[in-house]
Amino acid sequence: MSTSIIAAIPVSDKRIVIWFDNGVSKRYLPQDLGISNDKPLPEINLSDDGSHIELGQGNAISADELLSKGEDANYVEEEKRRLLKSLSEIRRGASFSQTRLGDAAGIRQSVISRIEGCEISPQINTLLKLLAPLGKTLAIVDLEDNE
Repeated sequence: MSTSIIAAIPVSDKRIVIWFDNGVSKRYLPQDLGISNDKPLPEINLSDDGSHIELGQGNAISADELLSKGEDANYVEEEKRRLLKSLSEIRRGASFSQTRLGDAAGIRQSVISRIEGCEISPQINTLLKLLAPLGKTLAIVDLEDNE
């Protein structure tokens, strides 16, 4: 059984991320997909069976071919690091020490240090407790190219 495409999401006018049913996600530049780099990505359509994507009119690329191209996206890990870096920047911007934030959120300073250092992955309720004293919350937003 061959690999199927689960989702194909443009994250900017020059990049696309594709998730496969084997747990792999890959990032592609236009040239990886046979598209001129000076043009925006064409419309991307996923076949009903996940066997290929179609770019524009009639340019189909199979899941197996896509797996052999692009670079590993590691999207979840990258987004986690970006989020936790933002937490640290927001804390500093609000002139909060880790200890002060910990006191306000009811979380030990050592745990905040490990979270900001990406040593541990906090639960959502922990992130919400840390963000509230800073006047922030979490939101679900469209993927964007953060590079």
